[in-house]
Amino acid sequence: MEKRTLYKEGTYKKGNLHTHTTWSDGMHTPAGTAKHYRSKGYDFLALTDHWVYGIHPELNRDDFLVFPGTELDIELPGRKDHHLVGFGLPETNRIPEHYTFEEERRNGVLTTAERIIEYFGQRGNVTLYGHPYWSKIDSTDIKYLQGMIGMEIYNHGSEFFGNNGNSETYFDHFLFVRNKIFCFATDDAHNIGEHDLGGFIMVKTKEFTHRGILEAIKDGSFYASSGPLLHDFYVEDGVAHVTCDPCQHIYFQTPHRGDCLFSEEGDCLTEGSFTLNGDEEYVRVTIKNSRGQKAWTQPIWLWLF
Repeated sequence: MEKRTLYKEGTYKKGNLHTHTTWSDGMHTPAGTAKHYRSKGYDFLALTDHWVYGIHPELNRDDFLVFPGTELDIELPGRKDHHLVGFGLPETNRIPEHYTFEEERRNGVLTTAERIIEYFGQRGNVTLYGHPYWSKIDSTDIKYLQGMIGMEIYNHGSEFFGNNGNSETYFDHFLFVRNKIFCFATDDAHNIGEHDLGGFIMVKTKEFTHRGILEAIKDGSFYASSGPLLHDFYVEDGVAHVTCDPCQHIYFQTPHRGDCLFSEEGDCLTEGSFTLNGDEEYVRVTIKNSRGQKAWTQPIWLWLF
């Protein structure tokens, strides 16, 4: 019997779902930002300016898609904050172009993470939790949050400029309490310089449309990366298998045990297998190359809860 989240059939498309422009605190226009990402081999992008909802239909191309979106935040005591990214489909989103949420701010509608998640969901958007390490959030404050599509396991802007964008531990804490969310890597780019692009997801989709990509994401048919590329990940007859571009480490991770494959010669590993005991709730894989860049699969849940 085989279990997987990645579709068996489909094509990988590269995208970033957390980006800022001159509509908020970014340095480049939406058009300039989209053009740059397209020139760097990206297939889709969400422009998620702070407290400004962008749809940007004029930026869509046959070979490049822009998702509607925004980022909302809540300040908390102790210099902590929640940052929640919402994005949706152009045809089902119910938040207007360039909406700035003034009425909601006046009425105190969006004052908790739970309310923002509900608000996005009621208006045809999904919610991604942003950079918890950068935000100084304790995992106990968020690991039970329900209704989110996932969280940023890696935020390139936070990691490159502040060494606090890797949130792998937070993701594990969600999984430890059986909160079945997905992991994402993003740029959170405010600029489009040499060091601003470095977090992305690769979505294996059956159809290159907004709907096809979002449906694949909801099914877990994607992985997160800060550089390395994965090819496939699945469990068959009690053994987890992964294939990837050459890397130095392959980590198999479950709640209670795991395994590490390591190459002394550098980036030489392209596949690995791990025999499960049969009592693991889930298994996931992290690969790492000799430059320290990582890629993360989605967990394959082995038990139903």
